[in-house]
Formats: sequence, C-alpha cells, structure tokens
Amino acid sequence: MSAAADDQAAPHQRVDRKTLTSWLARVFDACGMPEDDSRLAAEVMARCNARGYETHGVTRVMTYVQKFESGDINPNPNMTFEMRDAVLVIDGDDGLGQVVGPKAMDRAIELAHDTAFVPCFIRDGGHLGAIGMFPLRAAEAGMVSVLMQATSPVMSLPGSQGRAIGNNPISFATPIAGRDPLIFDMATCVTSRGRVLMANRAGRDIPEGWAIGPDGEPTTDAEQALLGAMLPVGGPKGIGLAMMVECLAASLSGTFAPTMQGAQPAIGSATMHVGAFFFVANPERVVGRDTFERHIDGWVSQYLSATGDDARLPGQRAAATERERTANGIPIPPEIIAELHEVGDKVGESFDVPLT
Repeated sequence: MSAAADDQAAPHQRVDRKTLTSWLARVFDACGMPEDDSRLAAEVMARCNARGYETHGVTRVMTYVQKFESGDINPNPNMTFEMRDAVLVIDGDDGLGQVVGPKAMDRAIELAHDTAFVPCFIRDGGHLGAIGMFPLRAAEAGMVSVLMQATSPVMSLPGSQGRAIGNNPISFATPIAGRDPLIFDMATCVTSRGRVLMANRAGRDIPEGWAIGPDGEPTTDAEQALLGAMLPVGGPKGIGLAMMVECLAASLSGTFAPTMQGAQPAIGSATMHVGAFFFVANPERVVGRDTFERHIDGWVSQYLSATGDDARLPGQRAAATERERTANGIPIPPEIIAELHEVGDKVGESFDVPLT
C-alpha cells in the first residue's frame, strides 16, 4: 500500500485547534521557554497541522523536547538584530526555530514599511520546520517574501556512499487581492524527510524514488532511507538548487550546519545551528500597490484560465484546509497521539486534549 493510501485509511482523531495550541504552549513552558515564546511556537506548530503540514507540526514535538533536554535548543535565546550595510542580520542564539523564524520575519516586515526591500540572514537558528509559514506571515501583511534554509547533509544522488548536501528547502509567498495568499514551499529533494519520518513511525514503506539506503541503492524501507539519504528532485537540478541555498543561507550567513557524514544521527533528528536567507519586499514602495495588484491579477487570471476547471494556486488548498480544521478540529494519526502522550508524561504536562 502506498504512503498516501495508508494515510487515508488510518483512523485519525480530531483535536480542537485552540486546545491543542494551549497544550503545546504548556509543553514549551515546561521546557523552560518564556511564556510569550511558548505561545508563539505553539501557534506556529498548531497552524502547521491546521494547514495540512502534518510532517512539520506536532509530529516534531518529541524531537524538540529531546533537544531541549540535550541542550541543543536554547529555551531562552538572546536574539539580536543588527543592520549591516542595509542587510538585517539576525542571530538566533540557537533558539527554537518556531520562535526565531516568526520574530525574524516580523522584524523584517516592520522595516519593510519604510524600506522597499529588506534582505536578511539568520545565523545560528534552529530547525524552522515548514519554512513557508514565515513568508506567509509577510504575505498576510501585504508583503512579498522568499525564504530558504540550509540543513545538515541528508541528500545525495543514486550510488552515493554518504550524504552529500542538505535538502535545503525554498519557499515564497505573495499577497493576491481578493484571494488567499499564494504560498509555495519545497524541499530540494523529491519529498520532505518528514514524510519518511512519519512513515517510519507508522511502520510503512515509502514509495520508490524517494531515497537510497546507506549502501547507495534505492530503498522503500523508511528506516533504511533515514539512515541513507534522500534523492534530489529533478536529479542534478535539485542538487543545483540545494547548492544555491547552501551558498545564500549558509556560506553568506557564516553558519555551517554540523555534518552527518559518517555518523548515524537519531532518526527523528532536526537540524540545529543552521542559517537562513530571506527577503521581504514592499510592493507599495517598489512599484506601487495598484500596479502590483493589477499585474498579479493579470497573470493569475491567465494561469487559472489556461489550466482549466481544476486549476488551483499554491496555498489555496492549505488555506481551505485551515478553515475547515479550525472549525471542525485537526486530525491526528494514532501513532502521533501516542507520542504526544509520551511527551506529556516526559515534561509533566499530560496530554489531556479531548479527542473526537
């Protein structure tokens, strides 16, 4: 059975978004985070699940709790913001990515109200999760944004005997007058490593073409894939995109993710001590809001007309999913519910969220 088919067959239970957010905030409080930061991180993670980004929502909580325990994540980071030659440089002080990311983006959005274009680097940030969540914040504030993050090496071409480069995700978002924001988020590998993590938790195989094992040969075994490497989207094209991100997000930020080469990382690990590059552009100051919106409407209308009745813009399905799940509850698979109970027991905040 394919991973997609198995996902549909799994007996999910639903949880209320606000109640889930409150419990997540209590978990982060128990890990030593300040109350405001705990709430911010909880809102980002619950919204991931609300929008259908299950691989980067509550499925990551256990990993983050373990990294708080090991000292890999700083629960109370001293984030700094410095302008250097018209570039905003943010030091995340190894804070949780779901705190560093939104705070960095919000500062850039604030600056963009007075400046047409704000380029930014994040140094020593944590795993940002679903990186599209942060350009989405910009789009909802009327701005255009692109964000990319370098990761530890987890991707290689077929036949490789080790991990060559990160799966270095790229995202962008733009507002569209009268519509939900357009939001696009992709890893440079065939699929996110998070989907392999979820398949491994559920004891499922993964589709052919996603990964290679430690021996460099293709595999459908999720555990072997996590010990091996992800395959790039489009072969050498995906590698080229990953190299672009590596240069912009790591080499230029001066943050070099720890290598996994020759090591056996924890299967649920999330990259820490990494860099990101993003920018925020204010259409009002660049070209004028009216001109921008008129042009966006023109090419979006052309795209939808040419594509046909089933045409959909990136982010449209996620926005509809968020509205439905906010109203009716967020579905969570049984193996993740069991893990959330483990998290609650570990930090002393029982997973008491009602299930329906």
